[in-house]
Amino acid sequence: MGPHRPEKLLRLLDMYETLACLLRDIDTLFSEEAGSFIQLQFHELLERLGESAIAAFEAFRVAISSNGSLYPFAGGGVHPLNKYVMNYIRMFPEYCNTLNLLLKNQHPGVADQVTEPDYGLDASLLTSCPMAYHLRSITSCLESNLHKKSQLYKDEALQHIFLMNNIHYLVQKVKGSELRLFFGDEWIRKHNAMFQQHAMNYERATWSSVVSFLKDDNPGSSSMSKSTFKERCKGFSVAFEEVYKTQTSWSIRDPELREDLRISTSLKVVLAYRTFLGRNLAYTDDKCVKHTVEHVENSLLDLFEGSSRSLRNSRRW
Repeated sequence: MGPHRPEKLLRLLDMYETLACLLRDIDTLFSEEAGSFIQLQFHELLERLGESAIAAFEAFRVAISSNGSLYPFAGGGVHPLNKYVMNYIRMFPEYCNTLNLLLKNQHPGVADQVTEPDYGLDASLLTSCPMAYHLRSITSCLESNLHKKSQLYKDEALQHIFLMNNIHYLVQKVKGSELRLFFGDEWIRKHNAMFQQHAMNYERATWSSVVSFLKDDNPGSSSMSKSTFKERCKGFSVAFEEVYKTQTSWSIRDPELREDLRISTSLKVVLAYRTFLGRNLAYTDDKCVKHTVEHVENSLLDLFEGSSRSLRNSRRW
């Protein structure tokens, strides 16, 4: 009787399943003409509960699409909307039969598979059922909203960190639950590639300009002039310290994802810096070399902790 709010969906499904279980008993108990009114009312109530559940399901999808933000989520971490949606739909497989039954007429082109989750079944039966279609539709709405939210960040690199975090979270929630039976391996592979691509885009957006200070304009020569070396050292130090100050406040909460990105970044930046200093050994004792290779390498381990820091001069340590 009330509005079809998304948070009512699971309760409506519980009520629908309870009444559906009683349906045969009601039909038997009130089979005579005297009980036909009660029987009719019971069938109508069951139908209305089903319609309300479908409406709440659609309201859930609309709420995801229309969830707006005026400001970017601090640190580029996993957005609360993402956590809410994924934790909510993780409970849907418990209602697989009921949702398949209620949703099968919403999209006639979707295969009419009504079956309980079963690890022994052909995966195609579950990935092509009505509930699977609607689950993928919900996460598609969520992804679209997250892309819009990423545009609120002025820093391109932080846009990629935000999308990497959130798509990785999607994948982990699907892989770590029965949802993976409905999304399928292809969906997981595709989204693994997506968050990995955002990680590479982050590295390009952040570190290409920093590492450019370390490139040798004359690769054939053994070393550059001292004035050029000092200028390049200063440029690298300023750029590196700015990245450090900014990106220590960025957040990657998943330990494995954070470590993987640190290692990948370190391989590029530390190698370039070590090569740069190695080619110009004659000048490395000069005060213009503000940071040692070890300091740069250790400093990269502070990134993405969600707490801004300032970089100290390694020569004073």
